[in-house]
Amino acid sequence: MKCLIIAAGQGSRLKSKGKVKPLVPLLGVPLIERVIRSAIEGGADEFYVITGYEREQVSNFLQQLAKRLNVPIIPIQNDDWQKENGFSVLKARDVMEEPFLLLMADHLFDPAIIQLLQKQPFNDGDVLLAVDTDKNNPLVDMEDVTKVCIENGHIINIGKTIDDFNGFDTGIFLCSQAIFEALESACKIHNDTTLSAAIRVLAEDKHAISVQTNRFWIDVDDKFAHQKAEKTLLDSLQGKSNDGPVSRWLNRPISTRISKFLVNFNITPNQISFVSFVLSMIAAGLFALGNYWFLAIGGIVAQFASIIDGSDGEVARLKYLSSDYGGWLDAVLDRYSDAFLLFGLTWYVYSQDLSPWALGIGFLAIIGSFMLSYTADKYDNLMKKRTKKGLRMGRDVRVFLMFLGAILNQAYTVLIVIAVLMNLETIQRMVICKNDR
Repeated sequence: MKCLIIAAGQGSRLKSKGKVKPLVPLLGVPLIERVIRSAIEGGADEFYVITGYEREQVSNFLQQLAKRLNVPIIPIQNDDWQKENGFSVLKARDVMEEPFLLLMADHLFDPAIIQLLQKQPFNDGDVLLAVDTDKNNPLVDMEDVTKVCIENGHIINIGKTIDDFNGFDTGIFLCSQAIFEALESACKIHNDTTLSAAIRVLAEDKHAISVQTNRFWIDVDDKFAHQKAEKTLLDSLQGKSNDGPVSRWLNRPISTRISKFLVNFNITPNQISFVSFVLSMIAAGLFALGNYWFLAIGGIVAQFASIIDGSDGEVARLKYLSSDYGGWLDAVLDRYSDAFLLFGLTWYVYSQDLSPWALGIGFLAIIGSFMLSYTADKYDNLMKKRTKKGLRMGRDVRVFLMFLGAILNQAYTVLIVIAVLMNLETIQRMVICKNDR
């Protein structure tokens, strides 16, 4: 499906974040790249971008992006970019076939909105607009948003100053060629070449169709909206279904702040995974030195490594760098980290009283941890089907227990607790999976 994106304006209200609005970074990724990636996920596979202000800079970026994403992205120049947005749309009349998507370079959205539009009946001469019906949406700037009045699925009125409204214009359209004719009519009859004017023309013949949605979208038009968008994306990283209690309540709130900083640098998720692994090795070495202060410092380093371990996936999602290999590498390094940390803790306990029991308990802790990790995928997939989910015991709990044991100088007690908890949880998972076959 073809997709037309308006990216011609200057965006003076966002100049504090960057000179060229479509290229303003949001958590390390330019706005227009986020829009294009979301459109691809929604089903678009060919792009036309209307450029105007600083068009060479925007076009150069789009050329590089097209190579990275392996999709055609064709810039269309609009010398009248200072005029109303309808002029930008009209520039693409000769290259757009119906139906086509029409998006804004500064409107971020859930790709599911595009998929929803595509599922709707599409008659000749219609233009579909995704309308947000949540009038209490905290992401909406009530002073600047375009408001929509809908009735029985049809748009009755649209504009920024209308008083009678029950939704908001998301800036996400599924268009026929009628949009061009409506723009020309609005210009000729009303001397108004905005998209809103064109929708009002279409509404007269009931060809402006609303598709109601409550999905995420935001118009990143100023620094305050930019901050809201950042917060929303960072918040989306928290509350993962397979997060354990320590990850949910301690690690994630810290790791997302670290990730917010890291996305501004050319650091890959795999490099972050390796840093977490190195920190775990250092912590294990400190454990094995047999001194309380080294033990305590090792516990702190181990917990920090556990927090950093969350940033690799967060940066990967925020910067579209997720890969099967990256997830696999992270899992492998985590298993090595677990083994060394538990061995270092075992060696510390053994060096204190030379009890052979310590070696046995340490062995059970290592085996239990490995089996818990081994059973994680099947168990997590099973838990997704359940409405009631139990407390997840995982690596975050293990490392946090080691941290507490090191700080409180209760390494032997914690080693026993880990050995018991990890093996009991593994047995419980086997029972649950057997009963849910």
